[in-house]
Amino acid sequence: MLTSTTPFAAVARLTRSWGVFHSVRTLASTPSSAPYLSTEGRDTFKDVFSRKTFLIDYYKHLNDTNNIVLYCHHNNLNKVDNARVRSELNAAGAKLVYLRNSLYKAYLRSADEADPASKSAREATMDVVHPLAPLLKGPTAVIAINDTDPSVVKAVLKTLKSVNEKLFVIGAQVETSVYDAAQVDQFKDLPTKQQLQGQLAGLLTVLGGAGLVRTLESASTHLYLTLDTRKDDMAKQQGGDAANDEK
Repeated sequence: MLTSTTPFAAVARLTRSWGVFHSVRTLASTPSSAPYLSTEGRDTFKDVFSRKTFLIDYYKHLNDTNNIVLYCHHNNLNKVDNARVRSELNAAGAKLVYLRNSLYKAYLRSADEADPASKSAREATMDVVHPLAPLLKGPTAVIAINDTDPSVVKAVLKTLKSVNEKLFVIGAQVETSVYDAAQVDQFKDLPTKQQLQGQLAGLLTVLGGAGLVRTLESASTHLYLTLDTRKDDMAKQQGGDAANDEK
């Protein structure tokens, strides 16, 4: 049985801090340029060179290349605040992108397809309802974070707090899981994976050291008992020999 004071309980708590979040629900500004699918040989439902195809391609690139995507509602964020927020987010390792909801929903429906902008993907996924789709109501933006780093999320939330209700988180996709706003707030206080690995390594080292000490103590005790028993046997034997000599 694990208790709160055993080292094994500590290991369990550390691993659970990440694992509990990744059992939540599993999924499978306008950019100027980015690496997209080739324009050759594509049968897209909009012209391959159209703005709509460009944006769907960009949304795919955005989600495929970032482990954390925070979904935000924005409301009357002025130019000064917008510039400051962007600058602070960039410094923290995050990127703010305003969405066209209808096109982002089209991307989400076909996110598992090789080419979400293709006619075949559109036809095959018309009835798909993505878990993130309910978040796309009203003016929506995403904040993309490349690494799964809770400290970056914490810095992002601190920046958003400075603009009150003009830009706030309503949900997120973290790797393959969907979070609500409350879970995002909890996630920000977790250790990073690297920190968690370091803590686990430290605990395992301690556990390994303790095991070695116990093994050595056990071996020493066994050796002592063996020698002590042999000493008693020799004493008895010597006592018997002395008695025989007296006779």
